Amino acid sequence: MNIVMKIKIALLLSVFTCASIFAQLDNQKRLQSDQRKYYTWNYEEKKYELKETEYEHSIIDIREIGSKTNGYVVISMHDKGLTRLQHGSIYNYTQNSENEGTWLFKSKNSKAKMTYNPQENTVTYLFDADNERYRRLMIFNVVPDELPESSLRTIVKIE
Repeated sequence: MNIVMKIKIALLLSVFTCASIFAQLDNQKRLQSDQRKYYTWNYEEKKYELKETEYEHSIIDIREIGSKTNGYVVISMHDKGLTRLQHGSIYNYTQNSENEGTWLFKSKNSKAKMTYNPQENTVTYLFDADNERYRRLMIFNVVPDELPESSLRTIVKIE
């Protein structure tokens, strides 16, 4: 082998090494629900009141890009024959000692908060915030996707 060939091989190996060092991990969790409870804040009684229990299908996607504080959340709900879509960009994430994760996210006009409790298999989605509190919330009874390895996917992205 001549010197030019050795240099080309060394450059090729260094490119692959750098690409693997700067690879970004993306995580996606998909949860599905066939029941949700809808609550609204009662200003007179100063508590949330159950307005409706809905037995309709919902899909919740949480996509974390690079870290848990970057990504987006999409909630797709069937509601009385219509499909409603709630979405936003994640800007904060916290986790308590019971592995309960909370994502704060916002879209163009709204702020929302979502908490996933894996022990109870529930997602609490608070939205329609004012300066004091969230005025509406939904509690979804969820199950991860039933396909093998589909509830949590790791995608390696090389930039």
